[in-house]
Amino acid sequence: MVALHRCRFVDWTPSPITALAVLDSSPLVVGRQNGSIELYRTSPWRLDSVLPGPADTKVDALALVSQRQLRLFSLPGNENLFEWDLQSGTVRVRTFPAPRLPPIHSPALSSPEPLISASAPISLRFSHISILNYQNLILSPLCQHTIPSQGGTIWSLAPNPTGTLLAIACQDGAIRLLDISLAAAPVHLKRFDRVQTRFLSIAWAWPDPSADCGPSSSDAGSDDDHHTSASSDLPNTVLVTGCSDSCLRVWDVPTGRVVSRMALERPRGERTLVWSVAVLGDGTIISGDSLGTVKFWDIQTATQIHSFPAHNADVLCMAVSPSGHVVYTSGVDQRITQFVKLAGDPPKWVQTTQRRIHSHDVRALAIYPPYAGTATHDDSEIYAPLLFSAGLDMSVAVMPTVPAHAEAEETLSSGPSTFEDGLPKRIGYPISSGNAVLASQARMVLSFSARAVGIWTLPDQPARPDDDLDDGPSGDGGWSKALEMELRFRTNITAGAISPDGRWLAIADVWEVKLFWVDNTKGTLRPRRSRTITQVLSTALSSPTGASALTFTPDSRRLVVATWGSARIVLLDLDERAREDVVRVFDVHPERGAGRESDDGRHEVTSLAPRISRVAVSSDSQWLASADSAGQVCIFNLDSVKHVTTLPRTSIPPSALSFDTRAPHVLAIGYPNNKIHLFDAEAKLFYPALPDKLEHLQDPILGIVFPPIPGGGGGVPGGCKRKMYVWSANWLARFDVAAPSPSALLESPPPWSESDAAETEVGQRAAGSKRKRGNPSGQAGEAFAIVNKFRPVLLVDFCAPVDGTAGQDEMVIVERPLVDLLATLPPAYLKPKYGAS
Repeated sequence: MVALHRCRFVDWTPSPITALAVLDSSPLVVGRQNGSIELYRTSPWRLDSVLPGPADTKVDALALVSQRQLRLFSLPGNENLFEWDLQSGTVRVRTFPAPRLPPIHSPALSSPEPLISASAPISLRFSHISILNYQNLILSPLCQHTIPSQGGTIWSLAPNPTGTLLAIACQDGAIRLLDISLAAAPVHLKRFDRVQTRFLSIAWAWPDPSADCGPSSSDAGSDDDHHTSASSDLPNTVLVTGCSDSCLRVWDVPTGRVVSRMALERPRGERTLVWSVAVLGDGTIISGDSLGTVKFWDIQTATQIHSFPAHNADVLCMAVSPSGHVVYTSGVDQRITQFVKLAGDPPKWVQTTQRRIHSHDVRALAIYPPYAGTATHDDSEIYAPLLFSAGLDMSVAVMPTVPAHAEAEETLSSGPSTFEDGLPKRIGYPISSGNAVLASQARMVLSFSARAVGIWTLPDQPARPDDDLDDGPSGDGGWSKALEMELRFRTNITAGAISPDGRWLAIADVWEVKLFWVDNTKGTLRPRRSRTITQVLSTALSSPTGASALTFTPDSRRLVVATWGSARIVLLDLDERAREDVVRVFDVHPERGAGRESDDGRHEVTSLAPRISRVAVSSDSQWLASADSAGQVCIFNLDSVKHVTTLPRTSIPPSALSFDTRAPHVLAIGYPNNKIHLFDAEAKLFYPALPDKLEHLQDPILGIVFPPIPGGGGGVPGGCKRKMYVWSANWLARFDVAAPSPSALLESPPPWSESDAAETEVGQRAAGSKRKRGNPSGQAGEAFAIVNKFRPVLLVDFCAPVDGTAGQDEMVIVERPLVDLLATLPPAYLKPKYGAS
């Protein structure tokens, strides 16, 4: 019997998406408004890494370049350009001092005692381009290189097709070219003539030495002092810019001058803004403007070919199919419009399909594989090109875009794969667990987002029992917000934890771990920050560091810190009256990752720098497990403070770790492909495979939880079944797991597929004897149930048993409904239509 607290009061809010980027054999890069960047591994587009955004920054645009290694650039909305080193290369750094700040007080507390240290470092602003090291993910005070921007705020950027030059459009009305052909910092190469306008979009033309870009125009100023000898080394091509003065301009790259200017319609007294622009290999320019018009231009004659009033509001983004024969546009009116090129002499573009997939503005579009500038292949020859779209509604939508005339093989898709008929799949939120944490004994819920932290208290009386976890009493009443803090960090929060008794609170970013002793003697939470933990960690690790994962032991006496940069495990003893003590530093996870090349020589990114993404402690505080982004799981014994074993590395990293409460030595490991492995840490053997009940579900596993033991008793007899709850953003499942006989345990993890089983047949033999016939999974009669009435789910956990509730488990489900999130956004664009209700 389960009593349910259905909590919808947590105000965790994901950040809107502002930019997308993808290359062939590269991750999907998603930029968010809070400055963070997410990397999704291709097929099936699962989250691989999160780059926490520096404080007070955002992501206005992304540029992904493929050379000997992938390079990622982003615009934070100011005069800086960020480069995130995806290969974690180490170079010489320069150090800048951080100023001291006055103490920060919590507005929710009456005590004048400061919560935040006055010596906490902050982000520094420089009028230059900061090249960031992904290994440390910093804005300041450490920078790899410093290059003066010489032009103020950067409005847009674009790399050239060969990935050797980067064009940036600056506030002063000039375009600047940076040399990114070397692995070192970008070097200023050239500044174009200044124009009294703002460049809202940039696109490179595909090189064609024989092309004639038309007559010269004289709307640019005469700045001859910037023409250097480097001009002769620049490619003989052109740049196209969308401007804020109702014009498109074509620039000659070697000379830096305007060679043609194309004017757009403009309403009376207003300017037309060209938000998006693209150039095809045949010299066709596509533009999207603030009037909702999509135009096609001839780059050689600077004349308009087609004009489509395709949208009711601003066209903010566009994407070109791999063949260059299909173009997609979208923007404020939430509709994605498809344009198709028809064969003929001359060819003709037509508007074919329009779909509304998002509820708010669409800010970014991207196609995988990307357009390569030549139509050497047709879209039908590619396995279902995928269109990615994202915007203010905080989720990425994935759409197959096989052309309607293409006859795709039936084996490649189980359903419609054209843009008109295909079913969009959403990479929704939450993208990972950990944004909400339960203090099971204190009955508190911790949530954090960006640099804000909140704690809520649950009612003392459990909710009404609900056997089927169905809709019913939600236990929403009786909760209260006990604490809210805005912490001074240099990046967004990367990890947070609260001890089961509610007395300790740990929050971390890339650079620092903050530890608080929470005083609750008078019914009001009063956090007191530890002044020594930073020094303790720095001494143990020889350098200051943040954390990628945090957790407390169930007895609330120890803190486990998984460091961000070095992927080490630090075990700390806690005492509110004394300094924290480092018990042991485990260094068993690899510190550095490396990219690998595919068979055709293209670069493929694995994990950027393997970081420990999950940590879990058993209910008896004896066992510790950690998993990193390279797919490695390590087991530690906290009684002997030793590393026990390392599990075989898997091709995808785990997304969930949890120890069984009734058999504390059994570890459950969940994977994004919805497979679950059970590992016996004492026997160092795997359980037989569980039934394949979750494979058909699209949403990946985010967490696994076991009910507590009533009264804190010991384990259960080996023959009894134990309940295991597995949850994702949109579903909750229950397994009844029976302990197998010792002879049924496996030396290697169960195979994920029949092909894996054939390849690992020898390794999958039981430790004592072969399995009995008629029971291939080793477990008979496992009970299973699943519900999808809780969504989207941030957390599923259990409160510790209280007196008078023996035999009744008290489950806490934290939800963040989409309707509540949309209520925090500005109103979506809506154009009333006659006769429509």
